[in-house]
Amino acid sequence: MSIFTSYFKLTAEYRWMLIAAFVFNLGFYMLIPFLAGYLKQDLLLSATLVGVVLGVRSFCQQGLFLVGGLLADLFGEKKLIVIGCLLRSVGFCLFLFSDITALLFLAAFLTGFAGALFTPAAQAYFSKQNVLSRAQMFSLVGVARNGGELLGPVCGVLLLSISFDILCIISALPFALFAVVFTVLIPERQQKEKQDGDTKPSATSQGGGVKAMVAGVLGNRAFLTFSAVMAGYFMLINQISFAIPMHIVEQQGTAKDVAWVLTLCALISIFLQFPVTKLCERWLTPTKWISIGIALMGLSFATLIPSWPYEQGVLYYLPLSLLAVIFTVGTMVSFPFIMSQISELAKDKSVATHYGFFYLFAGVGLIAGSSVVGVAFDLSNISEHLAWYCLILIGLVTALLNLALSTSSTQEDESQSTSPSTH
Repeated sequence: MSIFTSYFKLTAEYRWMLIAAFVFNLGFYMLIPFLAGYLKQDLLLSATLVGVVLGVRSFCQQGLFLVGGLLADLFGEKKLIVIGCLLRSVGFCLFLFSDITALLFLAAFLTGFAGALFTPAAQAYFSKQNVLSRAQMFSLVGVARNGGELLGPVCGVLLLSISFDILCIISALPFALFAVVFTVLIPERQQKEKQDGDTKPSATSQGGGVKAMVAGVLGNRAFLTFSAVMAGYFMLINQISFAIPMHIVEQQGTAKDVAWVLTLCALISIFLQFPVTKLCERWLTPTKWISIGIALMGLSFATLIPSWPYEQGVLYYLPLSLLAVIFTVGTMVSFPFIMSQISELAKDKSVATHYGFFYLFAGVGLIAGSSVVGVAFDLSNISEHLAWYCLILIGLVTALLNLALSTSSTQEDESQSTSPSTH
């Protein structure tokens, strides 16, 4: 079954959701990568102020994922997706008034908070379709998002050449458009849930309120342990856009070298993610693929340790290309199974809240990864490859911890199933 066949097997709602995943990343990457440059170079804002603004946006997204997850379980995923779309559209438009500091911070807050609202809701919504396996569903989501991430900066450059105002408006349009689309779709789902209400309890009734939902997540030891271990995955995932650009700058490389790595990663994911996921489902378990993938992500940085003799020409890109290929293969075999594992561990109870909690651990991993690599670069006098050694170690340790966690959970389940009944 090809990616297109799988796509058209989905109901109209999920087809729209996948289109939205593509368009959302398209709109996001149209604007955000160029925001810092515009604020610093065109508006002549201080680097400190620009850093604080971007930090507010990131914090409001990563730090409030839990709030978005809780609200999605209380009021329904689609409502939170619609509200998130509207807030991001307004936030992007407010960047038109970036010369007013108060509105600039409001735009950063709304843009980040919007992501915190619709991301856990969307992940929970995707996990509930029953046509494809969860891993296949999330692989399609990955393809859609990578497509938007690939084309977004290209469109952003073209629009920025016209004006920043046009860029803000165009990047806001997809979110406003899909807010309308999802608003039209919501009554159909609400009506269906109402009809099924006698036989299938809603997320709210299942969760029993905010305290019960939070308690349910905090009492889910397997989920919390898995989330903590997966912080290692997020320590690695951001290094293509952090450690690699820093390395390229130190090697007197150019922006086109960075673009080459990012583009190659995106292209590989777009064309191979879905078939790779289907292939993985035929062999081994999701846990083993998660560990294999994370180990590959870490080991990919070993390609930068040897002293490559190529300083120009096509072969100059060989080590970076090898890194991109190995790293992307690692993400392809791990990402769909990681995302599907969350809903599996949630056992279909307060799923969005579980995703919200998971993204808190992800935020910790992102910050920790950047910090570790930053310190390693500063201590390059000890070893010029210290950053790569750290990333390799993070990948291998995370992979081993995940296998150990799986083994422990399996033994615990077997022990419970064989223990004598006390009834």
